[in-house]
Amino acid sequence: MKDTLVIGMEHKKFAFDRNIEPVAAIHSGDRVIFETEDANVSLITKESDIWAEFPKLYDKGGGCNPVTGPVYVEGAKPGDCLSVDILRVVPGFIRKGGYTSIYSGLGMLQDCKGSLQPPLEPRTKICPIEEDGIHFKLHESDEYLKLPVRPFVGTIGVAPKEDRRSSFYQGQDWCGNVDIGDITEGTTVILPVHVEGAMFSIGDIHALQGDGEITGCALECQGIVEVRISVISSEEAFYCDWPQVNTDEWMGAIACLGYRNLSEAVKTGYTELIRRMEKEYGMDQLDSYQLLNLMGEVKVGNSSSCLCKIRRDVLKRYKENQS
Repeated sequence: MKDTLVIGMEHKKFAFDRNIEPVAAIHSGDRVIFETEDANVSLITKESDIWAEFPKLYDKGGGCNPVTGPVYVEGAKPGDCLSVDILRVVPGFIRKGGYTSIYSGLGMLQDCKGSLQPPLEPRTKICPIEEDGIHFKLHESDEYLKLPVRPFVGTIGVAPKEDRRSSFYQGQDWCGNVDIGDITEGTTVILPVHVEGAMFSIGDIHALQGDGEITGCALECQGIVEVRISVISSEEAFYCDWPQVNTDEWMGAIACLGYRNLSEAVKTGYTELIRRMEKEYGMDQLDSYQLLNLMGEVKVGNSSSCLCKIRRDVLKRYKENQS
């Protein structure tokens, strides 16, 4: 049996880049284990490491939100797709926990351009992960809440059409930092290929995050991600215009608009789903529109990304009725 390739976090990068040298080459269908660094490259490990110090932390760490890679996938050519099965996500594998922070000027509930409220107090909370869950310690108290562990991949992508894009950013042709909780064990991510070998990277593991990541910082962790990467045709993927997240139970479209309005992302994701429902199941577009109105679901990632999805059972019944 072929050994599974392990790529260590020392191969972290701060961009999806078509011109960077790959750290390894794999064949279609290979399994790969990626070790991933946390969003601030291990520079936030105690409560006194607050986000107000970020310029210093970035100078010291070289950037933020790194991904591990890239990996060259043999046989991947422009116009193909990568099918990435998420097999395992393990958060906090070194420090057995993670952190979440508040930073003045970042987050949904404050305005860095000015508001009537004073700047919020920067705060970092270190949260151990134990067998009974995440220990969320209350401020200035010995009490804590036990929270569930729901690990997922925050950032995933390929080399973009252009030379490079920051791993902190997101976009249609490479995916990137979308922070969608459904990119987790048991799901498959479909990405477009723009360069020979695709140049795949992954990182930014979260142990837990609410919809919207409203402070701008989930429970950020180092992590281990095991994936199976395969090359498939765009026809086999029923690919239209945007990255996908799929399971046997549902199909989903990622809208990653580059930090624009969230309502625009929902509109984009549902439009993509309608096109996919027509392509894969032969459904009339207006039927799809009305069906999504009744059965569609939205999983919010960060402040401008979302996953729009629909269960496959109703789509399969439609297809059976047409045959």
